[in-house]
Amino acid sequence: MPQEMEMKVYSFKEIYPLTTDTAQGALAFEAEIEIPVKFRDKDILTNVQKQIIAKIFGEIYNSIPLDSILPTYAKVLAREYRRSTEPFIQKILEANEPSAVWQNHIQIQAIPLFLDDRLLSYSYERYAHMGGEHGNSSRLFYNFDLSNARLLTEKDLFIDNYEKSLTQLIKQQIVEDNAEMESIADLNEFHFFEDQIKPNNNFYVNADGLVYVYNPYDIAPYSTGQTEVALTFERLRPILKPNNALAYFYKTYK
Repeated sequence: MPQEMEMKVYSFKEIYPLTTDTAQGALAFEAEIEIPVKFRDKDILTNVQKQIIAKIFGEIYNSIPLDSILPTYAKVLAREYRRSTEPFIQKILEANEPSAVWQNHIQIQAIPLFLDDRLLSYSYERYAHMGGEHGNSSRLFYNFDLSNARLLTEKDLFIDNYEKSLTQLIKQQIVEDNAEMESIADLNEFHFFEDQIKPNNNFYVNADGLVYVYNPYDIAPYSTGQTEVALTFERLRPILKPNNALAYFYKTYK
């Protein structure tokens, strides 16, 4: 039986004060990531591993050991944080009480959402609060064909000129997921940016189909949060390429 890719968890947590007075502001960093460390094909393993690291941290981090990536990355963020706030440090020191503006934090999580011997569907989530009324969060997804380490895109999966049909499917699914909506015409009334709803290549895979994710402000105001749109393979079948890399899902699972 083909071997599934094995993952290893790396985590790191640290607080970086702005000054020697830790009560006067700091950057809190917390991260947990899972990185592939074992697979039947070492070249594919290395390729996927390097792509994940480059996507999350930058290509330069492929030159350091896996267990050093998070501490190194955190120190770089802390150094940049201190540099950018340096003009205000004197004001912080003179303040009578700590300001919430300077109690900031960054959280990172990167995990597989689906993994078998053919596919790795990988999620990278980042939340940052660097002052202001609220923080910003985002989720990005990377789907790897484990037969060749290629990152799958919509063009690998769908027939030519798929965009219009897929856009309609996405809009219709949003309507169906909201009990108060009756038709696509209601999207703007419910604060969706109807003209901005379109395929965005930001999806993950599960046994039922593709789940598109739109981050805050992509297709709706911040207050709406992230929007997930789950499309079944059955619904997508008319616009899927006959022998795409995910065809084994709906040929196997009925």
